[in-house]
This record gives sequence, C-alpha cells and structure tokens, in this order.
Amino acid sequence: MATVLDRLRDLISHHWGYDSFRPLQQEAMLATLERRDSLVVMPTGGGKSLCYQAPALLSEHVTVVVSPLISLMKDQVDGLRVDGVAASFLNSTLLPHERDEVIASVRDGRCRLLYVSPERLVGDGGPSLWRLLKQANLKFIAIDEAHCISQWGHDFRPDYRRLAGFRAELGVPAAAFTATATPDVRADIAVQLGLRDPLDLITGFERTNLTLAVEACRSREEKAAALSRLVAEMGPPGIVYAATRKTVELWAEAIAGQGLRTRRYHAGMPDDERSRVQEEFLAGRIDVMVATNAFGMGVDKPDIRFVAHAELPGSVEAYYQEAGRAGRDGLPSRCTLLFSPADVRTQEFFMAGANPSVQVLRTVWRLLGEGTGDEEIVNRLGHDASASMSAGTAVRLLRRAAEAAGVSPGMGTFPLDEGARALKARRDRERLDTMVRYGFSRGCRTRFIYDYFAGGARGGAAPRCGTCDVCLGWGRSDGRALDDAELLRVRIALSGVGRLSGRFGVERIAQVLTGSRGREILDRNLDRVPTYGKLAGVAVEEVKDLLNVLADAGLIERQGIEGGRPGAFVLALTPEGRRVARGESRPELALPTPAQARTSPRSRAGRRAGGRAARAVPGTKGSAADAPPAALDEADVDPELLARLKTWRTEEARRKGMPPYVIFHDSTLVALAAVRPRDRDQLRRVRGIGPAKLDAYAEALLGLLT
Repeated sequence: MATVLDRLRDLISHHWGYDSFRPLQQEAMLATLERRDSLVVMPTGGGKSLCYQAPALLSEHVTVVVSPLISLMKDQVDGLRVDGVAASFLNSTLLPHERDEVIASVRDGRCRLLYVSPERLVGDGGPSLWRLLKQANLKFIAIDEAHCISQWGHDFRPDYRRLAGFRAELGVPAAAFTATATPDVRADIAVQLGLRDPLDLITGFERTNLTLAVEACRSREEKAAALSRLVAEMGPPGIVYAATRKTVELWAEAIAGQGLRTRRYHAGMPDDERSRVQEEFLAGRIDVMVATNAFGMGVDKPDIRFVAHAELPGSVEAYYQEAGRAGRDGLPSRCTLLFSPADVRTQEFFMAGANPSVQVLRTVWRLLGEGTGDEEIVNRLGHDASASMSAGTAVRLLRRAAEAAGVSPGMGTFPLDEGARALKARRDRERLDTMVRYGFSRGCRTRFIYDYFAGGARGGAAPRCGTCDVCLGWGRSDGRALDDAELLRVRIALSGVGRLSGRFGVERIAQVLTGSRGREILDRNLDRVPTYGKLAGVAVEEVKDLLNVLADAGLIERQGIEGGRPGAFVLALTPEGRRVARGESRPELALPTPAQARTSPRSRAGRRAGGRAARAVPGTKGSAADAPPAALDEADVDPELLARLKTWRTEEARRKGMPPYVIFHDSTLVALAAVRPRDRDQLRRVRGIGPAKLDAYAEALLGLLT
C-alpha cells in the first residue's frame, strides 16, 4: 500500500514534474495533512506554494489560501489550472456570473484550492463566505506572505490580523508561509493567528547560485558606473530597485541610454500601464525593469540574472525578499547593493512618514471628530513633504482603528496604543540600522542574512558561503606585512579610537588624529586627548581610509548609537584591535604601499569609498584577477594588447548587433590585459567573465592573450 509520502511524490511528479522534495517541503506537507499548525520560512523560489498545494489535492475538501495581491493569486491560479489542478479565486475582478461559478464549484466540491484576499475574507462579504466554507467542510487554511500579519513585519496589512477570528469561528488548522521573518516577527505571527504549538520550519537562507555583493559608492556617477558594469557582466534580464519615483525615472533613463529595453514601474502609474509593463517583463520583451518596491510580489520569472538596489532599502527583510527574485532557475545570478550611507536620509524620510508622533495622531483624531475631511487634514498639517506623509498615515491608521473598535472617527477614547506605536517606530529604526550595518559589513553576506533571519532557531554552525563578494575576495587585496613606520601609524590610529571609544565616528576621530583646529574639536576639548595631532602629517582623508581598513580587518568595529539616527555609527576597538594597539600583535593589512600612496591620489578611478582596499599590483597574488576591474586603469597595462582586445570586442559586437560594452566592459578588458590569463580557469577568475561569457569567448580571448 502506498504511503502518504509516496502519494505526495506521485502528485508533485504528475502535476508539477518534480521527482523529489526540496528541503523541509515534506515536513510542511505532513504537518498540513496531520492538521497541525505550522509556520514555514523559505526563501523566494524555495517552493513554499507546493507545501500547501500538494496536500490540498489529497484532501476531499477545499483549502483556502489567503494571498495579498490580486495579480499574485490570478497568476497562481492560472498556473495551477495549466497543471491540471482545480483552483479558483474570489476577488473584485470577477464578473457576477464568474463569481457565481466559483461559489458553485466550492459548494459542489469541485474546487480544491480557493485563493482569497484577507480583505475579501474578513470584510463586508466575509460572513456569507464563511457560511459557504462551513458548508463545504473547510479543513485547512494557508496564509501566504504571512509577515503581513505582524506589525513588526516590513509590509504590515491590518486586515491580516483579523484572520484569527475567521480561524476561531471555523476551527481549522493553519499554516503561515513567508520568505522573510525574523524571530520577533515569527513570534508575532504565531500570536496574531492563534497558532497552537506550531511546527517551526526555517530553511534556505543560503542560495548558492546567488552572489550577494555590495558596491560602496560616493556619488551618483559611481553608482552609474557600477550599474553599467553589473549589466555588462551579468546580462539581462534584471531588476533595478530605486527608493523613489523620481530616482526610478533617473535610473531608467540612464539604462535606456545604454541601448537596453528598459521600462519603469511604480505606484504612481495607472493600473493598466503597470499590468502591461509587468506582462512585457514576464514575456521577455524587457531587458531591465527599474522599479520601486511596488514591483515584484508575485513575479515568477525564473531567469532574472541580476537584482540591483540603486538606493538603500529600509530593512534586511525588504532587501532579501527583492534580491531573492534573482536566479530562481538555479543559474548564477548577482544581487548587488549600491551602497552610499547618504541614502539613509531617504529612508529616514519614509520612516518619519510611516510613524506619526503622538501629537500628530491626537491632533488628527480631534480633527476627525470635528468632521474635517482627510484631504483638508493633510493640507493643514502638511507643512512639508514629510509632515504630509505623516498626517496621511495618521488618518489611515485612525480610521482603521475606529472601524475595528466600532466607533465613529474622532469620537470616544483614543483607539491606538501609544506604547505599541513607539515600539514600532523604534523597531523600524533598528531595522534600518541593521541594513546599514549590512552595507558596511566585511563579513560573509550570506552568514549575515542567515543569522538575521534564523536567529536562535538556526541549528549547527553558521555558514560561510564562498559565493558572496567578501568570500570571493572582491574589492580588497590580501593583507601584507607592515614596516615599522606603518605599524606605528596603525597603533596610533587604534589608540585614538580606544581613547574616544564609543563616542565618535570616522570623521571626528580622523580630525583629532590629524590635529584639526575646528570648533567641533576645540569646544569639546578633544585637543587634550593624548593622540591629538599624532598623525598631523597625514591628510585627513588618508586617515579616514586607514580607519576603514582597520574596520575591514576587524581591529575596530562600527557600533550603532542607542536612540540615534539610523546609519550613524561610532567606532570602538575589538579585542584584537586592543592587542595590536598594545604591541602584542603585528597584523597584516591591505594598506597601499608607499609607492602606491605617492602615485595613486584618492580620487583616482578604482579607489572605493572609504578606502576599502589598496590598489592591486598586476601580477601579484589575488590582485587584478580577484579585485573589481575598476581597480586598474589603462596606464597600468600593455597598450598594444589592450588595443587588440578592444578591436576584437568591436568586431564581435558588430557581428552580433549589440553595443561593445555588452560583450565586455572596458574595465574587464583592462583586467585581462593586466593578468594575461593562460587558461580557462584563470579566465574564470577575472571579474566580468561569468560562465556564459567564458563558454562563448574563452577560445578567442586565449588566442589574443597567449
């Protein structure tokens, strides 16, 4: 007799063509069939949907799937029907006769999976739908994008929180699914849904085909150059996320200027235009989609080769959900954050608008009670863009709270928990702070993500992925032994950090070490610190570079400021930094050699923001091959060889009818001329040559280089 697992394997093979389960899928499916509550965290592309779709086909009754977006549920239902699964959805897009047919299919037992939005399930039409599902003997409910139920999640939807009442009324078990939930969010999901002893299944934060990378950029020009390299190295299709509608337009125009088929997507566009653009992207008629975070949920396109964030996202949750849309086909893909600490200001603007002060909330409550219209409230309180957003948020929050409490807006007791609102604002700041730490971090990117989401639920040793930019050694050269003068300079810098530990950041400490006479130094009596002026013969920018190298090497650490601005950091010594400062240890560091320091001004191409790495010396171990291509320029290589490479590239581009940079970026040709790879393995190590380009051009390149 076939076991339950055998039947599940047969189902996923017959309907979806899979011959095995992905990690934790079978555990999630068995929990559903055993009518046990569960909370499942899997990455985008990890197979969450199958965890409830397959068990539904073994049941004789309907399964309800709560889905947040109409477009998402339509795509899923269309796909299920193609796979031979009896699935339907109920939402506002259906015509009356279509809605009647769906209801009849549920009543008659012909529907196995019914997709509904939380608003449809708990809104005005909810009671009649509940009666229908009771009659159909509903046995199970699946909640997709379950982080929306938690006010600590990054995409909070108030109607999700009313699902607990639906569960209690029908007495059915539930499974909550999400790709992005920290331990706090998971705990809140379980409480809000009333999950009883749920089975926690958490997996998949290390996707080996994704290269997570951070490019430190000081200016929009540096971001444009980094984005151009990324597009040239990985090729389309790809997604570029921007923080605002304005910057979406800016980046879309820049990318379109490179000859790529580019489209925009943001919430300010008409619905029909957004739908059309999304369909074009899915159909492969668009090379690069430039979008705000309004784009992506429900976009099931397997061959996205890169996801770039042109500006800092507001949280690691938002970042990883968006980055995870790359490489769902399992092929090599890249997720790059173009990191500039200045981008924090944009997220602070959004955060202020999303977290109105108690004063604003109480003022809006009073105005609602006086009968003031929503638009007039926003106009009256919105003395600037941030204040307008804050007032609009307050209106929405208070109207929802009044509806939930069954009172008229502005009447009776103030309906919001002020303590909970303050806690939410603090957690939003902490999430942004963590995102900034990710940008600054020089540890394994995957490990950072893994630890953030898995928390105490992680079993075993945290991974070191070997595939992110840090593990691959991009953007930094190997450390080298220091001479006595260099070691003294390092120890002075560490001493300066130690004496000011936990009080100041890079800028102020560099000013103290170089002996600045600025008011900000003298007014605080920082000229009395023993290390004041000890590096007076060094430019302040070079000292800042030195401090960043020391941070990259783990000798000093960047610490967030309790209650301070997100993204604001102070410096403190690590235990190893203290040992070096006391002369107990002699480190090897990625400092420029004296010759490089003389000939390589800080503004020269390839010097990354913050001085993260010394310039590479052609031919040395781990230099040009492992460093970003921009770490060299044309003056560093054989001009005749470089000219031959460029001539070949031009001819190849003309033959294929594409711009030359799509074949190889200039910086990749410079790296090739510097390193002169002798075989395919050495070619593969040159940044800008991925698997596809290696297969296509290895023979031609080796012929030119050897």
